[in-house]
Amino acid sequence: MKIFSLFICMVMLCAPYVSAQKVWSSAKGTVTFTKTAFADWKLAANQDRISDSVWITRASTQSLFNIRKDTSYKTDAPSGTMWALGKTDSFSTHTYKTFVSLSGGSPQGLVGKDLVLHLVAENIYLDVKFLSYAGGNTGGSFSYIRAKADGGATSVPLTAAPAHFALAQNYPNPFNPSTTFGFTLQNTGLTTLKVYNVVGQEVATLVNDVLEAGVYHQRMFDARNLASGVYFARLVSGDRTQMRKILLMK
Repeated sequence: MKIFSLFICMVMLCAPYVSAQKVWSSAKGTVTFTKTAFADWKLAANQDRISDSVWITRASTQSLFNIRKDTSYKTDAPSGTMWALGKTDSFSTHTYKTFVSLSGGSPQGLVGKDLVLHLVAENIYLDVKFLSYAGGNTGGSFSYIRAKADGGATSVPLTAAPAHFALAQNYPNPFNPSTTFGFTLQNTGLTTLKVYNVVGQEVATLVNDVLEAGVYHQRMFDARNLASGVYFARLVSGDRTQMRKILLMK
């Protein structure tokens, strides 16, 4: 407890936002995905497998979810994604939210609007525009046009992150139930990112791996099983440590 208390009392400097590593622009190529009403969401043909970590689909009721991580809709679905109004040509200036939060509970209102989808695990931003979205929880149909990575829309590497040690403030904060951390490292090496409650008990391990310096890393924290309150995120790599105070509000 004494050691943990010392960490809490450390001065926590704010780190600047650093651009994502990859952007898929619709200007360089698109693909259209359609799930028809009452189609079997368990079949690959009815899942938009955008990346290794995100396969978007929808059952016959409720909203979108990521079948790669979940077996049904949840309030922060699709897991591993954040969404914003706008286009990827200005992705770093947008405000990102969960799909449900962005739509205000009425996804039909997003039809025809330019959106940016952030795939958190791969740190990819891509253009999306919904063409249709069935309402009333009947059938589960939807369709959209999105940027693709293959063919004419090869991922575009952006400027590498500076090789310094920094844990940015999570976004959003306060949050419910998920939030995203961004960080950079001064040296490549074993890195941990853990979350603790106010009495110093570890409640989640977000990173425990060898990570590279000079890369902007991001990890999502899902706190749906935790109580509202103050928590602390602690990043450790080599002899460097930094903490952030975060607030879960349900």
